[in-house]
Amino acid sequence: MSGFVDLHCHFLPAVDDGVRTDAEAVELLQALSAAGFARVMATPHMRPGMFDNDRELLTRAFSRFEDVLRQSGAGSAIPTVALASEHYFDELVFRRLLAGEGLPYPGGRAVLLEFYDMDFLPAIAQRLFDLRRRRLVPVIAHPERYRCFWKSHARLTELVSAGAAALLDTAALVGKYGKEPQKAARRMLDEGVYTAACSDAHRASDVEEVREGMRYIEKRFGDEELHRLLRLGPLEILEGTVGA
Repeated sequence: MSGFVDLHCHFLPAVDDGVRTDAEAVELLQALSAAGFARVMATPHMRPGMFDNDRELLTRAFSRFEDVLRQSGAGSAIPTVALASEHYFDELVFRRLLAGEGLPYPGGRAVLLEFYDMDFLPAIAQRLFDLRRRRLVPVIAHPERYRCFWKSHARLTELVSAGAAALLDTAALVGKYGKEPQKAARRMLDEGVYTAACSDAHRASDVEEVREGMRYIEKRFGDEELHRLLRLGPLEILEGTVGA
């Protein structure tokens, strides 16, 4: 299958813990293309104190990389690319989002969020509602990796029911992050919690585990579910129609 849309990838060079060079970026994009991805979103971290990226810095970095791609002639061998960000949901980044200073997905209808590895506090529901009021679908990155959901994902289900989207890191299904995230990912997949899936690839070597996760979905649920998670779900998120 092909035509997949990857909503979470770290191919933008030298801005976070993803690829370091232009050549590595092209290699990663080529690997994703071979796995069936037609569109890939760069989602570098925006995490003050660790990755001090802001909208202006990331936009400049992406523009430079687009120039590199044009000059290299690699365009026909890689997916279509676009820019967003993985927003670490602290007070500073939340204020940026409310002020229109974040980096939502293209079209401005959804925004990727990364949370603390701790309990989801009651205030989070109100803050996600604040984003929804600004016509932004909150997309919760890799919830299976948050310790608070390893025993129960009832809190996540509440947030999804209220209009958030849950984004599966496909490689978690095959144990990339350990046994507990793997069990949580498989349980949430079985129970239909996820709106979409992604690669969250940081380098070309990650793509084989992404492929393994895709094969797991296909074997357990068939082509239709793989298509839903990697094409229909991502498009729903980009169009801002989650929960509509």
